Amino acid sequence: MKVVFMSLLPRLPYETLSVSSPALKGIMSAVLKAADTFGFWQTPRKGAAGDMPEMGLLDNLYWVYKSKNLVTAPDPELDQSGFMTTAKAELAPDAKNMATSQLSLSFAGDIIRTHRAEPAKDVVYAQIKDLLFDSDVSIANYESPVTTQPLVDEVIGDAGPPTECASEVHFEALTSHDGKYIDVLNLANNHVFDMGVEGMDTTLAALKKHKIQPLGVYDDPAQSKIATVLEKNGIKLGFASCTFGTNGHSLPEGEKRGVNLAKLTSKLQAPDLALLKSQVTNAQEAGCDLIVAVVHWGHEFELFPRRAQQLAAEELAEFGADIIVCHHPHVAQPIQIYQTKDGHRTVPIAYSLGSLLWGFAHEKIATSTILQVDICKSPEKTVVSHLKATPVRWQAEELDGKVIQKVIPV
Repeated sequence: MKVVFMSLLPRLPYETLSVSSPALKGIMSAVLKAADTFGFWQTPRKGAAGDMPEMGLLDNLYWVYKSKNLVTAPDPELDQSGFMTTAKAELAPDAKNMATSQLSLSFAGDIIRTHRAEPAKDVVYAQIKDLLFDSDVSIANYESPVTTQPLVDEVIGDAGPPTECASEVHFEALTSHDGKYIDVLNLANNHVFDMGVEGMDTTLAALKKHKIQPLGVYDDPAQSKIATVLEKNGIKLGFASCTFGTNGHSLPEGEKRGVNLAKLTSKLQAPDLALLKSQVTNAQEAGCDLIVAVVHWGHEFELFPRRAQQLAAEELAEFGADIIVCHHPHVAQPIQIYQTKDGHRTVPIAYSLGSLLWGFAHEKIATSTILQVDICKSPEKTVVSHLKATPVRWQAEELDGKVIQKVIPV
């Protein structure tokens, strides 16, 4: 087997950009040259849209700029004082001594099939199987709807948002190792409707077949305010889940099924937490021991969250979320350890775990975080006792004339 580290994939999304309009190409070239010359987008652009229907020409040009030059500087207003600076954190080191029940969770970021490489079943996660599959409950964000329709290659350009999709064979390789599947997959993301009703139906059927719990979708709108409840090892987990948008896609009129959706990354207003709060309240009423909020939001290719996100995440923690795990930016962002104002709870906030799998070789895009969390339940309370954040990255290899992908520890 010949191994060519990271060179079989394009380095950046910008390198694959397909722009059909000569006029737009000219504007793009001029604006990107000005941004490079004067450096006005080296920090996050204020007022930038993150939701496709709100994006104007300048928003799209900023996105193109970021797809070539990741924004590595933080929002000047961001409070970084609570960000983890080490790979491990002990939030309640003595909790295990008093615990009557314990539970381990592992969280991964976006799973996205790329047409540039095949996910080789039982190979793709072989080197990180302990990080992802040895926990009691594993959770990830799944962004490539399963379909029986002809597969569509991802195209990034001016023809509209890229379409993500996968076959059932791809799905099995992307979500399992040695017959063990990821336990919970979040579907509340901007690609959930990429293949329409058929894609949603086929994806849900694949999850049901492999006994995977979906998050963030419903059969009737009234269910959107209901938390997903999962019980294991005597600990009852409640999940709240929501996405900022669906790339302008929607299901046919009259279709009751849908996805938990709110304006979380709007340039017109602060993040709307009402739906997530309704789910948190429902989880509390259901007697959940611990509540996890899974949030799909933010700005792509920015290495830090915006201050507005930080304020919203802290508000959600104050409201009752015990763990907040986020994704969408396609790069890993910091993990904050937030102490609630009453001093009674310590809430980990992972602003973006990055993409566990995608199709580009840039180090910051190819590297994501797997977050492992230990939970301890005693007669008095249930707490997060320990955290471990492990960076992993995908690489491409040539095997028997095919390009395959796998994830390795950093």
